[in-house]
Amino acid sequence: MDYMEQMVLTASPAKLIELLLQKAISVIDEAKNFIDSKDYNNANAKIVRAQDIIMELNLSLDMEKGGEIAKNLRALYNYMYRTLVEANIKKDKKMLDDVKVLLEDLLSTWREAMKLAGSTASQIDVNKPKINLTY
Repeated sequence: MDYMEQMVLTASPAKLIELLLQKAISVIDEAKNFIDSKDYNNANAKIVRAQDIIMELNLSLDMEKGGEIAKNLRALYNYMYRTLVEANIKKDKKMLDDVKVLLEDLLSTWREAMKLAGSTASQIDVNKPKINLTY
């Protein structure tokens, strides 16, 4: 078992959300590099990976307990997912950048929320995402 696998297996649900957001940002950067080098197959794979992460984040929302915040996050995730689909079809780096900025803002906000909540799993009530971060 490598370091990343161990970290994912032992991370709190709050930390997993942070890792997913970081990974989504990372694969978008990789996709942009593949678009630059006209390697569209790998660009596609990275964008699909970002879509998978966004979908997992969306599915992890607890709409009953999350109230208005969960509703707003669902709308944001749906927007990002649709934008990634279109960016993939068009191989549009600007659209990828738009999603990346949203993810970076969300990551920053999430980190602040974890600090305010004490960043323990018992204080942040989210479902544990089950997505594989290692590929």
